[in-house]
Amino acid sequence: MFAAAPLVDRARVAGGVAAVAAVSVLMTSTVGASAADAPCVGAGVLAVLAPTATVPVAVGPELSAVDRQSVTTDAYADTAGGSGLKVTHVVIGVGGCIDATGTPGGTSTRATTWSALGGAVGGTSLQVDLVPVAAPGAGWHLRPKLDGLLVSGAPITLDEGATIGLGNWGVLDRPETIDAGPAAAPLRFWKAAFEVRLTRAHAGFVAGTRLLFGWVSADRAPAVPPPRVAPPPTTTTTTTPVTTTTVATTTNATPPKKPIAAKPVTHKKKHKRVAKHPKRKPHRHVSRKGLPLLLTPPVGPGSYDFPVLGTASWGDTYGAGRSDVPGGWHHGDDLFVALGTPVVAVADGTVFAVGWNSVGGWRLWLQDDQGNDFYYAHLSGYTKLARNNAQVRRGQVLGFVGNTGDAFTTIPHLHFEVHPFGLLSLGYDGAVDPTRYLAGWRRPGSRTDILPPVPLPSPNFRGSGSLTDYRRLLALRPLAKPPATVPDAVSRPKTPRVQALASGSAASSASAGWVPAASGALLLALAAIAVWLTARAGRSPTVGEPPSLGRE
Repeated sequence: MFAAAPLVDRARVAGGVAAVAAVSVLMTSTVGASAADAPCVGAGVLAVLAPTATVPVAVGPELSAVDRQSVTTDAYADTAGGSGLKVTHVVIGVGGCIDATGTPGGTSTRATTWSALGGAVGGTSLQVDLVPVAAPGAGWHLRPKLDGLLVSGAPITLDEGATIGLGNWGVLDRPETIDAGPAAAPLRFWKAAFEVRLTRAHAGFVAGTRLLFGWVSADRAPAVPPPRVAPPPTTTTTTTPVTTTTVATTTNATPPKKPIAAKPVTHKKKHKRVAKHPKRKPHRHVSRKGLPLLLTPPVGPGSYDFPVLGTASWGDTYGAGRSDVPGGWHHGDDLFVALGTPVVAVADGTVFAVGWNSVGGWRLWLQDDQGNDFYYAHLSGYTKLARNNAQVRRGQVLGFVGNTGDAFTTIPHLHFEVHPFGLLSLGYDGAVDPTRYLAGWRRPGSRTDILPPVPLPSPNFRGSGSLTDYRRLLALRPLAKPPATVPDAVSRPKTPRVQALASGSAASSASAGWVPAASGALLLALAAIAVWLTARAGRSPTVGEPPSLGRE
């Protein structure tokens, strides 16, 4: 059945050797250089590991670098190889080396509407993040998210530890960490969102080939996850024997009534525990562990605009795990665009809470006329409209995209949240999935008036990209020029300027900023009139005394 596979495999092995050689040249070119010159982290959409190889070979968009960099690819298709990889849009950002020891920075891969192996696997969104552990030298961990995963055209949920069969030729599961060995330095350790392992030759690949989807590589091993601890028994009270008896007797045709009658006793005990909650009510907004909401109520009868100009790469990330936010889950969607992209008001409303937040960076809130709140985070700067209590109109530019706050190790994007009026009583956990709203909102037109940046609200702040992003923004969009001051010709001049005129000093008048130096004739005429009025009054002007101007 696979008689032609060895011939195809020879050609693929030859190409694979050449690709491995190219990767080796790229990686060994750093030999002899300092550690700071070698990449600490890399990422890509697909990599292939042959059965006899130790280093995976990237297929399609990928990126590795010493410094923070990003790459965007549209409409990629692997027509030469057997992977059949097709992706409509890919954004990859690497954090580079974030300290002198070469610690890998945060890395992100976003691929939308992808498929491979002739449609055997695919999905609507593949998102993979390498997240450094906060403790220095503690390593990193992988945070994958698969939306709309399809296997042979059928929707599949890939649970932890699950293995899904692919016809009679392969399986799909989550791989362990791959140690490519010292020869693969600096990017020795590899991990992927999921892999396809071929149990038989398929699509030109020999049996044993591994295809890694959504991979990252780093110069050090990932952090060891804590051991799983079995959940403790639900209770040690007298209700435990009753529960055990109930499970044992449910196999009989006529279960005894006594265990069933004991259930209300258990409920009463649970009610007693619930009754203790009101004592902690004043701190509920702090300790509450809310969960992502399933409802998406309408936010109002009016029209709304998409919050950024231009084309953004984004997907449904609401509810994804986040360790640095309250509740441990993502309260909005991330809209990936270039740094400095204008951010607009989604509706007519009032701006509030403009300023710095350690998680959101430079951020602001907008409340529309219906009472709904919208949250913008990770900005690089603001326009003059981003002021507390400022009234703005839909489509007006409020600020610019960046990656300040906890997003400093990722590529620039806008974090956007929707908090409907009816759920504001839930506090921060009242955020709903913004994906459906964003998909239906109008894109701002090209005629939008893009205002220039203004000085930051807190110019003395340092950290988390607060000023780094702002400097990059000003390199793209110059700071707004302050308005020129125009002298008020109607108001009465101050006493020092009148005394200067009385003395007949044109230079003093010019230095006072009231009469131009070029108006010499007018200056002399006014000085002469002032001297005549003084002489007529029968006294000389006193220094510092305002003239009477006919009020004797």
